[in-house]
Amino acid sequence: MATAVRRAKTAFSSKEEFKKALLTPDAPAEGAAYFNEDLLPTPPARRTWTALHFFSYYLTQTFSSGSYNLGATLVSIGLQWYHGMIAAALGSLVLSAIVVLNSRGATRYHVGFPVFARASAGVGGAKLFVVVRASVAIIYFATQTFYGGMITAVCLRAIFGAAWDRIPSTLPASAGISSKNLLAFFVYWIVQFPVMFLHPTLLRHLFVVKAVYTTVALFGVLGWAVHANGGSIGSFSYDKQLVLSGSALVWPMIQAINSVMGALCPILINQPDVARYATSFSQATWSQSTGILVSKLIVMFVSCATTSATTGILGKSYWNVWDLYDAILTEFWSPGARAGIFFAAFGMVLATIATNAGSNSLPVGADGSGLLPRYLTIVRGQVLCAVLAPLCVPWKIISSASTFLTFLGSYTVFLMPVCGVMVVDYWILHRGRWDPYAYMNGWNLRAVAAWVAGVVFTVHGIAGSLDPGAVNQASKDMYKLGFLLSFFMGAGVYWVLSLIWPVPMYPADHTASGYDGDTKSFEYMAQSEGFFAGENADRIRGVLVGDYGIVDYGSALPARGYGTSSKEKDQSVVV
Repeated sequence: MATAVRRAKTAFSSKEEFKKALLTPDAPAEGAAYFNEDLLPTPPARRTWTALHFFSYYLTQTFSSGSYNLGATLVSIGLQWYHGMIAAALGSLVLSAIVVLNSRGATRYHVGFPVFARASAGVGGAKLFVVVRASVAIIYFATQTFYGGMITAVCLRAIFGAAWDRIPSTLPASAGISSKNLLAFFVYWIVQFPVMFLHPTLLRHLFVVKAVYTTVALFGVLGWAVHANGGSIGSFSYDKQLVLSGSALVWPMIQAINSVMGALCPILINQPDVARYATSFSQATWSQSTGILVSKLIVMFVSCATTSATTGILGKSYWNVWDLYDAILTEFWSPGARAGIFFAAFGMVLATIATNAGSNSLPVGADGSGLLPRYLTIVRGQVLCAVLAPLCVPWKIISSASTFLTFLGSYTVFLMPVCGVMVVDYWILHRGRWDPYAYMNGWNLRAVAAWVAGVVFTVHGIAGSLDPGAVNQASKDMYKLGFLLSFFMGAGVYWVLSLIWPVPMYPADHTASGYDGDTKSFEYMAQSEGFFAGENADRIRGVLVGDYGIVDYGSALPARGYGTSSKEKDQSVVV
């Protein structure tokens, strides 16, 4: 230890050396930093994600306490079990389509979200999108950590028995959490923390292990519950007085579909962060689409069926998994029950860790590298996300079934307009290719306006979800469609603004020479990375980045005539 301390003092013997140690390996000594290793296109040697990894990635994200709780929550508001299955199927179709649309560019150019967003929003505008996504991801990381803490409390009770139950609560009721659950929260946080040091190229193995273990654990509890309930799943209904039908069923079903899609909303935005590691586009798409559909249907069925069967045993329904496991442990207290519940609860702990790593801390890490490439890499950003999580006080965010559904719907309002802008920009405006582009001072104001429109169009409904008398019914109904409305509003406004105020993509001389008709073809010039025939990096003063095959057009655009007839100067760059 003493030797390590002496080395640390030697390494940071001056302020300048300490600052140098904080820099990322690719950071320039002076001037602005636009990229580091994690922002550059992924080299072939690190494109190691196969169909198995993508499939298990979606099993990982869905087979978690959050998605499990969703199925039981939908039944608790009056829906039948098959309503949840229908909502899962319909939501999965929409999710699969958006996943394909938002992953193709990343698999072709092998870059993550912060770089992908620069193409549509500009270097400056992308920072707005990055801040929005990072903020949401940190909050969601915190709530998932709270879930993990509650499941960890069940594990600790199964291990220590009465000793755990005797821990007194010294916190006031206003704290929203007991002393032992707060202890479990930090135990889980400590267990989870080392995973933050894993790069996404290594995380893929965790997803496979978790997918197998958690699936077995979930079906194990379901099998036990059916057996204990006399071989019957039950009625799949919490309270027959709550069961909805007819016209009263319409908006709860819409809310259910929106919640199913909202549960995977972060992954849609995060798609480039994992798709960049794909060995091929086809492997990334069909495996992900299959994984979404299979996992959504299975977890919806398992959660509803388990809760239904245990209702017949326990005489009470539980909408979250930790309360259910804790009640089973109390009712059937024995060495066998303690071992079984520990096995099942540990599966959910593992699931929550993998979910947090894949859909929350990874995006924050990628976003951090995009905002501060001089100092933050993906791994450093992941660690920072974990450090900030307890400050969000997540047990205050999730307190009931209604607030849980509100939470699922609220962050989609802020993220889906971003997704809509990215889809329209890549598929419709740029037609599957990244050309040199120029925006005003690095900001594509069309994208910013589209995001604002998507948020404003639906965000007012949040107040109605928290206080039914705060807004009118139309506002609350719009919020129940928040996922689709915010996505299509963001996409539609961006497309219309781009038609009215077109983005200059080609030099005027090439357009006048007959290239205008070719611009309508999909992926035109994709293979040449935006170069026209006869052009090369020296001629247009572009810079090829190593062997990655992507061009820094920052110095190239003025030589090719960009910005000469428009106020949109200070060109944006891809990397």
